Amino acid sequence: MATVQDLFAQGSHAFADEDYEEALTFYTKAIDINATHVEIFLKRSATYQKLGKDKEAYEDALKALELIKEKPSVDVTVEAKAQLRKGVAAYHIQDYQTAKVALEACHALSPEQRTLSSWMRKVEQELAKQPKAAPAAPAAAAAPAPAASPAPVATPAVHRVRHEWYQNDAYVTISVFIKNAKKESVDINITDKALSVSVKMPTGSDYSLELDPLSHPVVPSESKFEVLSTKIEIQVKKERFALKWGALEGDDANATSMATVAAAAPAYPTSSKKAKNWDALEKEAAKEEEKADGDKALNQLFAQIYKDADDNTKRAMMKSFTESNGTCLSTNWDEVGKAPVETRPPEGMVAKKYNS
Repeated sequence: MATVQDLFAQGSHAFADEDYEEALTFYTKAIDINATHVEIFLKRSATYQKLGKDKEAYEDALKALELIKEKPSVDVTVEAKAQLRKGVAAYHIQDYQTAKVALEACHALSPEQRTLSSWMRKVEQELAKQPKAAPAAPAAAAAPAPAASPAPVATPAVHRVRHEWYQNDAYVTISVFIKNAKKESVDINITDKALSVSVKMPTGSDYSLELDPLSHPVVPSESKFEVLSTKIEIQVKKERFALKWGALEGDDANATSMATVAAAAPAYPTSSKKAKNWDALEKEAAKEEEKADGDKALNQLFAQIYKDADDNTKRAMMKSFTESNGTCLSTNWDEVGKAPVETRPPEGMVAKKYNS
């Protein structure tokens, strides 16, 4: 039977591979065995967030904080992480005041938490948009007639947004596939170990991508992004040149050197469970294209024979092929030169004259 540690490790590997459904399964199994492990609740909260299940992400963050209260010996950075998770989840369920309180608690515990400043800024922006409460009416004033209840505002539909990444020696490129995003509605924050992307989508809904921590350090000052008509493309500069990342986020035990790969040839990690050597596939496809088949192969063979033949052989080939309407090819002039070559259609077929 798998232990809690085994399930937690399997969940973390699945999370790093961006297989969030599988990660959720492992974390849930681990919690079923031991429901007092703070880190598992925090990881499952992050997994729920990736799957767009914001309410469940919030509930797991609250559970983690409850467990921390029962364990005074828990490291302060773990509590700070739990407050950060609570704040992020509260933001996504649009409880901005709760998010603000949680993020301020995180700041008081551990102000150096990655992406904290970015989330605090986002929350303040949302709170600033909310209408200020109207001043209370004087006591002597007559009560106004009750206003009609406003029609409920429809919540924008949640759209799953796809993101992919690839790399070369110097950069990791993350593509977020959102069409027609406006540059002023895109907020991207890059630190040495984290990436935060927030977008107000054309549909009116909010999109957020939090990669924290990135699997390896990056250089924020040399990183960049571009808003295109079909996607948002982010290039983060690798701190360590030619290090081939095996994962985009979390622990990366599969990192290798890209020294054997040409600098301009990108490596493409995808959602596929099996890695593909795209360079080898490209070369194989090129070789296949070079291989002739069917009529093309036959014509190349005839051309090669004709090119290397003597005059009599060439005459025999031309005469036999022409007079037989392409059904016979002979290299023996002694035989072909004696009489016209008859048309010999393949077995089961009949030769017919073409009347122009």
